[in-house]
Amino acid sequence: MGSATPRDAPVPGARLRGGWLSLLVGGAVFAGKLLAFGVTGSSAVLSDAMESVVNVAAAALLVYSLVVAARPADRDHPYGHGKVEFFCAGVEGGLIVMAALLIVVQAAGELVRGPELARIHLGLAILLPVTALNGALGMHLVRLGRATNSIALEADGRHLFTDVWTSLGVVGGLLAVWLTGWAILDPLVALGVAVHILAAGWRLVRRAVGGLMDEADTAALCRVVDALEAAREPSWIDVHGLRAWRSGALQHVDFHLSVPRFLDVDRVHEINDAIEEKVLAAMEAGGDVLIHFDPCRPRQCPSCALPNCGVRQAPLVRRAPLTLERAVRREEVLDTGEPAPEVAP
Repeated sequence: MGSATPRDAPVPGARLRGGWLSLLVGGAVFAGKLLAFGVTGSSAVLSDAMESVVNVAAAALLVYSLVVAARPADRDHPYGHGKVEFFCAGVEGGLIVMAALLIVVQAAGELVRGPELARIHLGLAILLPVTALNGALGMHLVRLGRATNSIALEADGRHLFTDVWTSLGVVGGLLAVWLTGWAILDPLVALGVAVHILAAGWRLVRRAVGGLMDEADTAALCRVVDALEAAREPSWIDVHGLRAWRSGALQHVDFHLSVPRFLDVDRVHEINDAIEEKVLAAMEAGGDVLIHFDPCRPRQCPSCALPNCGVRQAPLVRRAPLTLERAVRREEVLDTGEPAPEVAP
């Protein structure tokens, strides 16, 4: 018996508004950087503008992913459509990596040809407010992504932070060129910023691949175990086969719970509801909890703390606390406790 009734994903309207805001502001920022390049002729500014093209494309992907992720579960997608957010986050990470490589190509070309800059003060006057706008948007999207459990929003916000670092590096390089007259600093700054962007893109791709592959979320598993141990009743004898994975904003959890074999269905249903409430509260996310109830066996009597048990065959020795290592162990054969044989695909 179990519960697989998902709670609604939190405030999907707010997530979609964040996506549209990212797209509109991203377009404005790109226009500002393009203007700054036209004024200065700086390769670093052009590279920064090229990254903003990626930002606009990524924002369009973000809006698409949020629209798809908001669709309810259906027959073809019983766990909902939330994994599209991992896919779009991975594409965005790939775009960041591509932008970094394009910056390297542009800067290397400038080093060979020799940079030519003009009206640096005017370019700085354009870049500084554009960078501040980008930073404010990135901070807003990261906060909104965390509040609504949207990896796509958070990824887009972090992408914008990399863009801010790019712009700050470009601003610093232009200032240095303006003060020293060393034009060669412009492409060198662009190369340094490209390395930072490359690392950020790789981290985002790695996280997205982990989500698509249902990689174990140790932090989520620990929260589930802590919630179960804190609310544990004498009838909750043991837990094993614990799994937890994300699908967009929704969290899915399932595990096996051993209970006294003489409990009636009404009591098991009460236990199910109580556990679902505790686990989802600990996860701070919508989702579902699926519990496989296993009837107890005599081998578990020494670790069962249920008082006045009519089927007990051995006294209580010690009720071991629930731990992550114990909770995630494989499914077991009821009578022996040995790991259940794996079923071939």
